[in-house]
Amino acid sequence: MPSSPEDPDDGASVETPTQPVHHMRVNNSFLAKQERAALHWMAARTPLSATPDHLTLLGLAGAFIALVGFSASQISPWFVALALLGLFLNWLGDSLDGTLARYRKIERPDFGYFLDHSCDLVSQTLIFVGLGLSPFFTLFSALLALSMYLLMTSFTYLKVLILKTHHLSYYGMGATELRLLLATWVLFALWFGPALLGTRFIGVRVIDITVFALWSLVFLAFVWKVWSDTKRLRPILDRGS
Repeated sequence: MPSSPEDPDDGASVETPTQPVHHMRVNNSFLAKQERAALHWMAARTPLSATPDHLTLLGLAGAFIALVGFSASQISPWFVALALLGLFLNWLGDSLDGTLARYRKIERPDFGYFLDHSCDLVSQTLIFVGLGLSPFFTLFSALLALSMYLLMTSFTYLKVLILKTHHLSYYGMGATELRLLLATWVLFALWFGPALLGTRFIGVRVIDITVFALWSLVFLAFVWKVWSDTKRLRPILDRGS
């Protein structure tokens, strides 16, 4: 398989496919090495009756469970346990499906990619909306965070199309780190209490101001990333067109 015109970030881990695929996966997230080892261990012990499609659906079901758990936390904080279970199942299904397919050498580069990432988009939407309906976040902040996730996802898919390289993380943050960040925030907000969301500045919730400020910084970083990639890759891509 020809190398990508874009060099992966220093320290990035490139997975070698077991059969020809349409793109190369690059993961340089903080937990990539440990996560890959754990997933390979689980793939080797997954019953033959379980298929990658089953795991993809498990991830989708986990996202729905997280939505229900987050929303129901308005009734009782004990439903946080259900939300965290949903996040775990979402991680398990979303992360193990591709690993299992590669382990068994049954990859489907087109349909598998389409199904997996379509479910990912639905799953993350359910999780963020659920978080916004919980007592631990606001819907405004959740939708703002979701918009950034979808923006980065769109950029990633464009790079898959053009560069044949799928970057699973940016600046050390991938989907697994994002789930852990959400879980940590929920537990912190549960411990801190309602005052965390109730604090206001000039009539606006402090959490919304904070999330908007962070979103703005990430958006600027995203624009810089697009500009720098375009400037660096244009001569290479123009020669290949």
